[in-house]
Amino acid sequence: MTVLADIFPAEGEFLAPDEVVITFDRGVPVAIDGETVSVVEARRMLIARGEAQRIGRGDACAALDRRAGRGCASLTDAVSGEVRLVLYNGRVTAENLDSTNTEEKREL
Repeated sequence: MTVLADIFPAEGEFLAPDEVVITFDRGVPVAIDGETVSVVEARRMLIARGEAQRIGRGDACAALDRRAGRGCASLTDAVSGEVRLVLYNGRVTAENLDSTNTEEKREL
C-alpha cells in the first residue's frame, strides 16, 4: 500500500516524473499500478500524487474522468484496459497501453 510519506519528496529533493498505470473496467478505475482499488481510493491516490507534482485536485480528477471515457456518448466508448498517466511539474500526459479505446498520447 502506498503511504503519503512515500509520495512526497524530502525538502530539497528533486521530484522525478511520476508514472501512474491505471487499469479501467468499462470506465471504472479498478487498479492503480497493479494494486486493486475502489473508485474512491483511486481518486485519493491520484490527487495525492498529483499534488506532489503541483497538479491541482480538480485537474487530477478531471484527467481520471477523461481517460475513463466519462462524458462519451455511450458506455461502449468507455475505456477498458490500462492507461499510463505521467504526472510532472503541473502537467498530466496520458497514453493508452492496452485499451479498447485507442487514442494517441496527449497532454490533458
